[in-house]
Amino acid sequence: MSPKIPSKPSVPRRVAEREVRLFARGVRHGKVRKEFWLDPAQLRAAQTELGAATEREAVELALDLVNFRRELLRGVAKLGKVRLSRID
Repeated sequence: MSPKIPSKPSVPRRVAEREVRLFARGVRHGKVRKEFWLDPAQLRAAQTELGAATEREAVELALDLVNFRRELLRGVAKLGKVRLSRID
């Protein structure tokens, strides 16, 4: 049974079919396609360490960790400006 194609009169049928196929393979909204040459040993190590099911998931998790680290550093910098007083 083929997937149900949304009925949008302004969207050509071939475009609607493509959207259904893309969604069936994974969410790609807001993402860009890139191609990299990566060290397989490093990729396997990252995948294992992060508990990722796939290499792609390992790369995405690693990128998320980089962004999280930046957020943490910003928070620490802001906390460094806060004056604390001793509570007795």
